[in-house]
Amino acid sequence: MTQVHPHDSHAEDPSRIIKYIIFFVNDLFWFLSILVLGIGIFVMVEKREVYSKLTDLYYDPAILFVVFGGLMFIITFTGCIGALRENTCLLAFYAGIITVLLIMEVVCGIVGFINSDKLEEKVDEKLQNAILFYRDPNKPDLHFLIDSAQTELGCCGSRSYTDWQANIYFNCTAPSLSACGVPFSCCKTEDQQTNRQCGYGVNELSPTKRQDLIHMEGCLNVSVKWFKDNLALIGGLSFGVVSLQLVTVCLAAMFRRQILDVKQQALSEG
Repeated sequence: MTQVHPHDSHAEDPSRIIKYIIFFVNDLFWFLSILVLGIGIFVMVEKREVYSKLTDLYYDPAILFVVFGGLMFIITFTGCIGALRENTCLLAFYAGIITVLLIMEVVCGIVGFINSDKLEEKVDEKLQNAILFYRDPNKPDLHFLIDSAQTELGCCGSRSYTDWQANIYFNCTAPSLSACGVPFSCCKTEDQQTNRQCGYGVNELSPTKRQDLIHMEGCLNVSVKWFKDNLALIGGLSFGVVSLQLVTVCLAAMFRRQILDVKQQALSEG
């Protein structure tokens, strides 16, 4: 067995301070994981009911919430039980998983920073492809995701509103009402968006009228600008998360070592 049973307290006993720090930190994130998991499941169910299965599982962002929440639930639950029951196997598993995640986060951060330009180009490529399939009857999920992103971010297209010229429905040569236009989600105000045709024909308007009606800047540019403007905040939060993970791993390893020392001492005295 890897569990230390309660006995009279000695100076050599595993630190209760470390034990309850590990327990309460993981308990906090355990409840957070339940919240994330619940949001993911709720969104999945709600979208099926409200939008009549608008999205498929492959593109459904709610799946990310479910997967992330589920993994977080398992890891933090392992940490809670391992600390509370003083189980060296669970503590080793917990410390190992957190260490792997920590290494992956650092590596991804470094690679992402070094290849930020290539990453930006790759994202632009993906967004341009998504624009091409907007209104595709086989990909109704993209319709919802793009409109939601453009509405929330206040943007239009990937780099610019002109990106919508690549879509067969909004191209100026298209034989439809939406020709030379953009989706309604590009319009600036909610009142304007109420009219689903508010973006139609904007490319035929004067630059001034067009600028008053729709967002001119692309979503990728808006996102990159936001990250650059909040780089200090993002860096601080990232450093805080990494530091918390590192401290938790060290405490778990230290606590496990103390438990093993107590077990070894008990065996030698027996």
